[in-house]
Amino acid sequence: MTVLAFTVNIQKGGALLPDARRLVEVWDANVSAEVNLSRIADENSLGKATRRRLDDILLRCLVPRFVAPGPQVIAALKTLLPDHGAFVEAAYYETSRDEALLGAFAEGPCFDWYEVGRSRVTIDDTTAWLAEQTAAGTLPEWSPTVRTKVGRGLLAALRDFQVLDGATIKRFVPAHLSLRGFAYVAFRLHEQGASSTNIATSSIWRRWLLGAERVDDLLRQAARAGVLTYGSAGTAVRIDWHVGSVQEAIRVAA
Repeated sequence: MTVLAFTVNIQKGGALLPDARRLVEVWDANVSAEVNLSRIADENSLGKATRRRLDDILLRCLVPRFVAPGPQVIAALKTLLPDHGAFVEAAYYETSRDEALLGAFAEGPCFDWYEVGRSRVTIDDTTAWLAEQTAAGTLPEWSPTVRTKVGRGLLAALRDFQVLDGATIKRFVPAHLSLRGFAYVAFRLHEQGASSTNIATSSIWRRWLLGAERVDDLLRQAARAGVLTYGSAGTAVRIDWHVGSVQEAIRVAA
């Protein structure tokens, strides 16, 4: 029985977009990650009330999302700071990459519900799905209280990442992903070894409620912008990159 790699960090922090922005703003690319993290903690750059809360957010949430993948992530996010929408999209990718349950929920039931024309997602929908995962053996046993807290954390994160909207009633936002956000995610997949076909057909795009036609259109937009060359014939896909880094990909896509 395989349990999904998941922590309950999503109920602790959620999207954490203000903290992510602050981390990127104060990060010094000229020194090591260790020096940056020590300074940020000592100076309480995130403005947390206690050191325990600071460590929870910084070390348990932000580091796995934005520091652990490598220095190219914060460098690219610095470039995106003036572009709020693309910054949010890039942060969503890194968060849902690290928080496996968030990605699974977004690209699984949320995408399916959106595709069949549902307009909203409720906490009951969310906790029912979590219970199904427990029954299937992909999640551990949680009490109803923990399941509700995790469910609320998932919905709040998707609201903050602009997939859902609404304070109490969460409604789907029309599917959207900017070209710069798309270039960021596509190149991150590429640098992690995804093939051309895997990039074009990845279920990750469902996290933005995008179907195959929308992904194809974004690939063609990226090609027109000069980020890549794209060709497809049936199931055969070829992507040739004209950029060598994620930072260059988002710069060319601007």
